[in-house]
Amino acid sequence: MAKQVQLKAKARTETGRGPMKKLRSSGVVPGVVYGPKTKALSVTVDLDELGEVLVHATGGNVLVDLAVEEGGTTVNRLALIQEVQHHPYKDEVLHVDFREVSATEKMRTKVSVHPVGEPSGVKNGGGMLEFVLRELTVECLPKDLPDVIEINVEKLEIGESINVGSLTPPAGVTFIEPKDRAVFTVAAPMAEEVAAVAEAVPGEPEVIGEKKVEGEEGEVAAEGKPAAGKAEAGKAEAKPAAGAAPAKGAAPAAGAKPAAAAKPEAKKK
Repeated sequence: MAKQVQLKAKARTETGRGPMKKLRSSGVVPGVVYGPKTKALSVTVDLDELGEVLVHATGGNVLVDLAVEEGGTTVNRLALIQEVQHHPYKDEVLHVDFREVSATEKMRTKVSVHPVGEPSGVKNGGGMLEFVLRELTVECLPKDLPDVIEINVEKLEIGESINVGSLTPPAGVTFIEPKDRAVFTVAAPMAEEVAAVAEAVPGEPEVIGEKKVEGEEGEVAAEGKPAAGKAEAGKAEAKPAAGAAPAKGAAPAAGAKPAAAAKPEAKKK
C-alpha cells in the first residue's frame, strides 16, 4: 500500500513571478492544495522536507498527511502529491500540487505496473517484452492505494499477452480499464520481422553508373542518348549567325530585331 507521510505546509498570499522567485531562493517551494469539496489554498512547503518525501517514495503515488498552518491554527488535510513541476534544465523544483482526498471515500488515480520475472518467449525464443500500458487506473480508498502493481510475466510466450481481465487486483482495489486491454505482450525477434518484410516486398536493384543529364526541354535523359524532343543530328535547322542578314525573301525570325542600316561611307575631300 502507498505509504502515508507527514509534511508541513504554510498558507501563503504571495503571487506573481517575482514573489515566487524570492520564496524559492529562501528554501521553500510554492504549491496549492485543492479538492472536489474544498476551495483551493495556496501554500509553501520546505524544499528539503519535500525532497525527503519524494526520494523515499517507491511508486508514483505519495499519500501525504499535510499539516497546513493558516492564521495561527493548524489543520491536517489528507492529500496526494498530484504533480511536481521541475525547471526545464536546472535541478530545481518550481511548484507542487496536492489533491485533497477523503479517508472514507473511494478515489481514482493511476498506478504504475512492474513486470516480475523473465518471459519464456524472451528467455527461450529471443522475443522482446513490450509495455502496452505502463499505468493502470484504479479505484479504491486512500488506505488501499498500492505503490505499484506487480505482474508476473514468466509464462508469456512469443505472441502472447496479459490482459487487464486476467489480473487479480490488490484487496480493496478495482481496475477501471476494459478487461480486454493488453498490459504486456511478447513480440517476435526483430531479425525475423525484418526478414519477413524483405521477403514480402523484394526491392529492385539500383542501376549504378548511368549518369543523368538534363535535356534541353527540361527532361532527363541518359548520357549518350538524345533527350526527348531534341532534333536528331543532321535534321536540326541551321540558325543564322548573329548579325547576319536573313536570306532574300525570307521572313525575319519571330522576335528578331531588324539589322541596323549600313551607314554611307564618308566622302573623301
